[in-house]
Amino acid sequence: MINLKVVKRDLADSNEYLRSQGLIPAVLYSAELPSTPVSVNDIEFRKVYREAGTSHIINTTGDFDEMCVVQDMQVHVVSGALMHLDFKAVSKGQTTEIAVAVELTGESPAAKNNMGLVNFANEEVVVETIPSKIPNHFEVDISGLVAIGDSIKAGDIKLPEGVVLVDDADMTVVSIVSIKENVEEEVSDEPVSMEPEMVDQKGKGEAEAAE
Repeated sequence: MINLKVVKRDLADSNEYLRSQGLIPAVLYSAELPSTPVSVNDIEFRKVYREAGTSHIINTTGDFDEMCVVQDMQVHVVSGALMHLDFKAVSKGQTTEIAVAVELTGESPAAKNNMGLVNFANEEVVVETIPSKIPNHFEVDISGLVAIGDSIKAGDIKLPEGVVLVDDADMTVVSIVSIKENVEEEVSDEPVSMEPEMVDQKGKGEAEAAE
């Protein structure tokens, strides 16, 4: 059981103030629970996230007693600071959409023989299931990728009973691309911005409007 203390926060406290106190501003919500501003301890959350990621249930303590998942995580691309979190509460027997990590296994003959490069296009796949059936991860064997253009789609992943694919079945998870193609993709003529940016680790949560 993974526990995390979640405390209701006063909107009068600015996000900058919370972060200066070692806290991360966040929201907790579900279909039945109105979006509620909360905060969590930065160090404690990082410990929990290393274990839970986005596909494990977290049991909240403190001001709330809920089962939830990390739905969205905003990270400062320069400092790596956690800027904001979205927690989605889930009911024990109710289905929920969740992103599950993909882990590659095996070795591609195409990559081994320097014919091409492994392009890991999507490291997560979104599925729908009840909390007790959420997979820890999906293993994808790439030993069958033998030539440039070979790929594995989301629909090719074998899902456990009770788990339904939400992402497009034709979404490419991993493929073999030519070395030349890979180099061309890395080259960009766009000017590089020197301004700090914010990066959403997941899709922006609907509850952010509460801010």
